[in-house]
Amino acid sequence: MMVLLIVIFSGLAMGLLCYAYLQKRQRQAQRIGVKARFLNASASPERERELRLQKLPFVGSALKQKQRLRVTNRCEAELPRMFDIIAMGMHAGLSFDASFGLYVNRFENELALLCRERFEVWERGLISRNEGLEQLALAVNLPIFDRFCRTVSRSIRYGVSMAPLIKEYAEQARREYRNKQKELVLKAPVKMLIPTGVLILPAMMMLVIGPILLDVTGRMV
Repeated sequence: MMVLLIVIFSGLAMGLLCYAYLQKRQRQAQRIGVKARFLNASASPERERELRLQKLPFVGSALKQKQRLRVTNRCEAELPRMFDIIAMGMHAGLSFDASFGLYVNRFENELALLCRERFEVWERGLISRNEGLEQLALAVNLPIFDRFCRTVSRSIRYGVSMAPLIKEYAEQARREYRNKQKELVLKAPVKMLIPTGVLILPAMMMLVIGPILLDVTGRMV
């Protein structure tokens, strides 16, 4: 009996270790895929496949627009957290660059990778902070993020405290994202009208009228 319990517990322990190892490898693979997608890593097969498809004459432009829209939507969902972290860092006495670095160096989502790419460039002095923020605004392609970048540039130039402004941007971004999601939910029933009318309604009509037609046809025969 004791031997059986030892074998069972050993199997469970090995299973848990294997599961933890596979989860870790999966997270690493996802992280590498995200980095390759947004930092143009040539070793990513997904990135190479996307680049080949984007070179097609008619499909390429649609894929580019779809990819850009997908990145914009993911960045919009992440904006409130980024603004909160920057505001908390500046409330704690950090500079904007240090607070911005807290976010870009500790997260692995699309917005953090986009910001990290520009942040490392202006941190090394290759471009100015204003140029990096302008490039970020173009890459993210969101009005509220564009306003945030312009506010940061003006506040640093004139020495205005940014922490309260960034906190307001966080609340505004959270409210806009919530309203957008509510709007998408309200549009769902309208989008369901087409498959309902094309697929479900004819089947219901056949189910209701079919027996009647068969009965009428049988009587006529």
